[in-house]
Amino acid sequence: MKTVTIINGSCRAGGNTDHLLESLETGMADGGLGIRKHVLRNERIDDCRGCYYCYKNQSCALRDDMQTIHSDIQESEMMILASPMYWWGYTGLMKTFIDRLYLYYPRKNGHLIRGKKAVILMPMHVNEKEHGLKAYESEIEPLTMASNYIFKRLGVDIAGIKFFPGLNDKSALKAHSEYLTLSCQLGKNIANFVNNKGKVFSGLGKRKRGDGA
Repeated sequence: MKTVTIINGSCRAGGNTDHLLESLETGMADGGLGIRKHVLRNERIDDCRGCYYCYKNQSCALRDDMQTIHSDIQESEMMILASPMYWWGYTGLMKTFIDRLYLYYPRKNGHLIRGKKAVILMPMHVNEKEHGLKAYESEIEPLTMASNYIFKRLGVDIAGIKFFPGLNDKSALKAHSEYLTLSCQLGKNIANFVNNKGKVFSGLGKRKRGDGA
């Protein structure tokens, strides 16, 4: 069975990110995918110290839960990163995780994940209807640009980035129940994509900049 590794970077238990991922997992499971999931707020992920140990070794010098995450990513076809928008970017939890992906930047380690796929899911408050298109686009641009640069350097192809505007309060999904349906369908699409049967974002309705192919 092919697998995907989910990284949940939300700091808030039972919030919008958690619920979106539950629907996503349902869709992926229906599509026959194996799922490995890591909720970063429940794991010990230390800060990268810039020691460059990874330039001489195929492992990180730090000994924490990242060892298991590294292994899961290497054994999966795709990684899915989910994080609410914090200050035009990821949460601190997710940023720390991404820093630890530096293990794969040295040339001798790049082959461990090169060619894998990634999907990024991001609930966010700013939305086009309330704040205008310019505000919405300026909100997503830094995250999109930084993510594309980082994953390109790692040889990982971003299959798409999906933003979920209008989500702020913990219960905001009650007013956007369509997002749960969309997330479940996205999970099915991901399963088809991993099995070479379709595109990640096909049939999901209106596309936003950054939504991918």
